[in-house]
Amino acid sequence: MKQILTLVASALIVVTVNGGLPPRGILAADGDKEQVIACEYAWAKAAVDGNATKMAGLMAEDYVEIIMESGPDIKTSRWATTNKAEWVTLVQSGREKYQSVELRNLKVFFHADVATVTGEYSQTGTKDGKDIGGTGLYVNTWVRKNRNWQVVSSVFP
Repeated sequence: MKQILTLVASALIVVTVNGGLPPRGILAADGDKEQVIACEYAWAKAAVDGNATKMAGLMAEDYVEIIMESGPDIKTSRWATTNKAEWVTLVQSGREKYQSVELRNLKVFFHADVATVTGEYSQTGTKDGKDIGGTGLYVNTWVRKNRNWQVVSSVFP
């Protein structure tokens, strides 16, 4: 009980000192939301333009794309992953091409220097000659490094 009271008292002190606001590191700076959304659109445009260099510049070195694979041919759903080098190479070589990518209903959630973006997408394109067009939901995670936002992961459920 004493530990709980100490924890509550500590939380009240933090709230009182900060005027009822969470510590500054938890809040997004002015313009961060707009910057992250601009990065989302720039990254989609780079893919459509086939600009692998621009795409790579918006991606962290440890980027991973995570896609859930399921369907009538797959008995158990599974996660497929692609890293930055693999995806950039696919676009650079022309093996993966996008004719269009549209993003809608974007929402940005901040956790200090991490931004989680949820949204809807529609795309037309091909990978190794096979249609990869579709619509769906996605989640991108962006991290601010040296004042720039870089995407570290994308999840397509």
